[in-house]
Amino acid sequence: MDEQSGVGSQELKKDRSNAQEGGVRSVAHTASGLANALPNGQLWPGENGTVPNGMPVTNGGMDTLNGEHANPSMDAASSDDPPRIEQPWRNEDSNKHLGKLMDRLAQQCYIDLNKTLTEMTAQDDATAVVAPKVNGLSAQGLLDTSEVSLRKKRMLMDFAHDQRDRFTKTLVLSDWSRNAEEMANIIDVRVWQETQRNAYTFAANAIAATKFKSVGFKVPAPNIDGAMEVLGTGKASWVPDMGYIPPKRLTAKQLLKTVKNMNVTLATRLNLHEELPPHMDEFSIANGRATFTVSGEFEVDLSVADAETTSPFYFIDFRFLFSPSSDTLNEQIRAHLEFQTNRALASKSLQGCYDFLHNFVLTHKINALRSQGAELIREEWFDCIKVQNMRRNLVVQYWASMPGPKSWIEIGISSGKKRTAGTVTTRNSTPRLSVRWFRKGQEVTDEVLDFDWETLSLKKCLMTVIGLHCFGKLGVARDGLHAMATENAANEVLEVELSSPETVAPEDCVLQLRLPSMKKPLSVRLEPVPGLFSISPATNATMNSERILNSDPQVDVARSLASLSCAVVQERIRKQAELLDWQVVRIPVSAKPIFGHGVLQQTIFSVPGWCQQWALAVSCGLGGERWWAVHLSESKPSERSQTVVNEVIATRELPIKDVLGEKVVDVSRAIFLDIERLAVAEVSSTVLSQQLRTMRIPHQIEKPVANVTDGTDTRQPSTGAVYLQFAALMRDVRDKTWEAWATDSVRVSPGGIEESGEHMNADGKQTLVRHDLRLNLAPGKMKHLQQLLSKSRDRDVAMNGHGGLAIRLRTPFGEPFVEHIRTRLRNLERLDRYVTTLQKLHYSLTIVSMAKLSFAYSNTTPVLHAQVTFARNGTGPMRLKLEPVDSNPHQRIRVLLEQCLNGTAKEAFQLFAQLLTFTLPTLQALERIEGTRVAHQTVNVRVRGAAWYSLAYKAPLPACAFSIRLRPKRQGNKTIAHWHVEPTKDQLDGVAIPEDLAKGLKTLWQTKGKGWVGVGSGAIADTTGIGALLEALDELVRASATPSVTSVAEKPTGAVPQPTEQPPPLPPQVKEPQKKPAVEPAAKAVAKPAAGAKKKKKKEPEYIELD
Repeated sequence: MDEQSGVGSQELKKDRSNAQEGGVRSVAHTASGLANALPNGQLWPGENGTVPNGMPVTNGGMDTLNGEHANPSMDAASSDDPPRIEQPWRNEDSNKHLGKLMDRLAQQCYIDLNKTLTEMTAQDDATAVVAPKVNGLSAQGLLDTSEVSLRKKRMLMDFAHDQRDRFTKTLVLSDWSRNAEEMANIIDVRVWQETQRNAYTFAANAIAATKFKSVGFKVPAPNIDGAMEVLGTGKASWVPDMGYIPPKRLTAKQLLKTVKNMNVTLATRLNLHEELPPHMDEFSIANGRATFTVSGEFEVDLSVADAETTSPFYFIDFRFLFSPSSDTLNEQIRAHLEFQTNRALASKSLQGCYDFLHNFVLTHKINALRSQGAELIREEWFDCIKVQNMRRNLVVQYWASMPGPKSWIEIGISSGKKRTAGTVTTRNSTPRLSVRWFRKGQEVTDEVLDFDWETLSLKKCLMTVIGLHCFGKLGVARDGLHAMATENAANEVLEVELSSPETVAPEDCVLQLRLPSMKKPLSVRLEPVPGLFSISPATNATMNSERILNSDPQVDVARSLASLSCAVVQERIRKQAELLDWQVVRIPVSAKPIFGHGVLQQTIFSVPGWCQQWALAVSCGLGGERWWAVHLSESKPSERSQTVVNEVIATRELPIKDVLGEKVVDVSRAIFLDIERLAVAEVSSTVLSQQLRTMRIPHQIEKPVANVTDGTDTRQPSTGAVYLQFAALMRDVRDKTWEAWATDSVRVSPGGIEESGEHMNADGKQTLVRHDLRLNLAPGKMKHLQQLLSKSRDRDVAMNGHGGLAIRLRTPFGEPFVEHIRTRLRNLERLDRYVTTLQKLHYSLTIVSMAKLSFAYSNTTPVLHAQVTFARNGTGPMRLKLEPVDSNPHQRIRVLLEQCLNGTAKEAFQLFAQLLTFTLPTLQALERIEGTRVAHQTVNVRVRGAAWYSLAYKAPLPACAFSIRLRPKRQGNKTIAHWHVEPTKDQLDGVAIPEDLAKGLKTLWQTKGKGWVGVGSGAIADTTGIGALLEALDELVRASATPSVTSVAEKPTGAVPQPTEQPPPLPPQVKEPQKKPAVEPAAKAVAKPAAGAKKKKKKEPEYIELD
């Protein structure tokens, strides 16, 4: 193809056409007169028309398809054709498509063109001065003399020439591909011929090898006759007799003398005439031989034949001085050793003998170590070491199954030459065994391997190297841990210890890692045989770390162990957290750096009872554990994934070490409860501080400190407190008369957590945070309440004699509670007002607390009690309970009294308390009136308001109704209240009052009694006279009834009266304007007696002070 590269493409096409044409014609003339189809649809001369390429041609009943005949006679003879040649090469992967080759060629041409143009552009000489051109031609004419231009043209021509050669070769291949089937047939034949030739060669070689191997199996024909003669007579007749005279046998004296002479000869020669090698200076002479001893290698026995100093030594015996070695030598080895030793003695005397035997022993030691390596592979070191013998070097690769760069030792023979200051000293140099250690492909030059070459043990050698490797690997991890601890200021927390390989075996070389919260230290070992990391105690985290360390050769061991130690602590924390039902919260990876750069492990827990916005987190690093209160925000699930991801908004570190001290290293239930309590306190302080900052209330946060105890004090450590200004917290801008009743410092400190069953959350319980409020009362404030609460057993509020006030407050976890504090303090202020009011009314207080207030308001028998129960949240309605339940007269108006108690007016409780006094005689009188008319149900008492009643009579009594109402009247700065009793405007059923009753009423309205006075159209009474007035009115109505009714009504009342049906209580009515009495002078006349009555009985007040 190289010769054809210079031929033009036109000539190649012409030659190709001629070749094709000639080839076709030659085929045509050998076809026995049969018409054959030509390529491209051509026909032989004599045939009409052309046929497209590959189309069948019908001529004379003969089908022609692509130049092949479809002859029935040939089908019949096809069975006699030779077998088809196999074509395995056609399906090989090395065959490439010609189209792909052309594509690659065009692509390479384009790349070369760009490269050539780039190089041509770089050839431009910016400093060259070019003469101006006219019409594109230089002034010098058509001759181009520029070096740059000529270089460019040369580069372009080289590119065109190279590409032309490539495309020419491709053209040739394209021409051959047009006759691909024929070329393939030629290749088939060529491949078949090569296969046959190789088969012939292989057969000949196999026959020769078989003949060569059968030489050892040939056995010579036995000479049975000669053997019988020798065994029978002891002579061989066929052996010629040389006629030698046998020497005389030496006597014992002659032998002893000869041996002594030889000893003297050896001693004289070795001490006076021979220059002994340095390593053979230790010798002994006995029994006619000199025994040279080379420590740790060999002993050799030499002797001489005569006393001539130039006669050579000869070999007697040889022994190894190292183990393991054989005591006797094989005959073949001994013969070879004797021959080589005598040869060395003859040429170089003792120095040659030493050099040969020394090298022989060194080689034998290497072979002994190789044998031990093969034995180790068959036993416990299987698949862990690889032994390879390279000439006189033994290469032992250990930890062969470990990934990454390999480690091995090379045991070989070094020249023993010393190198000093760049020069090589060969004086007294002798070969010796040397070891080179390659750790992870790099030669270790700073370690001196001192092996025992007298007692050979490849296992001990490997253990020595592996021990140094383990110590180095664990030492790097130890140094990395110390560096990380120094970076994170954790040197006092992290404890790392590494045993030295000089004192312990390699399998006992341990790196111990301890963090304060670990129950047991982590022990990291390297298994000597497989080289795998082994970490104890075994946990899920250690197993995972072992898998990473043993599979990834690029892993940072120090960081991995640091992360493992933190993971072990985290695993222990998680197990304890599971016992407390803490749930792990997943956070995105981007949120992890918020705990600091030295954090290796972190976990966020959802604590039962906490709201979803707050969680408890622990981060672990080499500096120990750090606990955090984490504020979370729940993001909406994405469209692709419906999982909800919690994002961290802010974190607050808990002062665990400052509060708990050394106890934090113990992972126990008690410690976790203390941490939870500190977290609750931190969250509460954070929420309170944020709310106070928003409300612009001055405050100050106290850091938590640990209590200094003597070991017997079991008090919990302080969790910090918040100090805020009382006036800024409680001042009401709308009330200008408000005065601070406490000093200006309120201390709010979290006191713990509680579970409440009233308001359940998703977990079935709600965490309430208990806060302790401490403040001091202002001088002269809440004196009455102070006296009562100092003796009270209320757990939520307490006072001492010096004005110290402590209030306990419970609020939901994680929610702002400034309003709760305000409400609690206002409730205390309200309680003080209530107590002051009740003491002014001379009521007897029985229970005083923030939950309820109980007092006795009547000294009659039975004693009447009222109990006010305050709402738990401090803002809800109060509940009223009256005792005794079955005989208290105020049960009739209990609902109305409760509504009055919960009124919005400031004096609501004062009005309620005074209503109890004012309404008691009236209600008692009404009960007595109802009790006398139980049999006939002739009296009906209706309640229209807390101080407004209606007394109605019906048949057989005269039908009439009276209004009983308490009406206040302002006099100066006081309000005076009296009961007004008068007939109603509309009588029952429109029936007029009987004449005798009307006369009696007229008389009654114009008379006066003790505590009451008639005013013409009715009567006015105070609390002392309302009962007598109502009884006089009842007697008047009863007296106007028929005798039969009167007699029935006046029956003895010893029997138990039946309960009357009372109408449902009416809602309180709007206060109506006070009506003027019908007789104004009578009202004025009775004013003085009423006042006089008040002066006689001071314990029962008749008025209500509202100022």
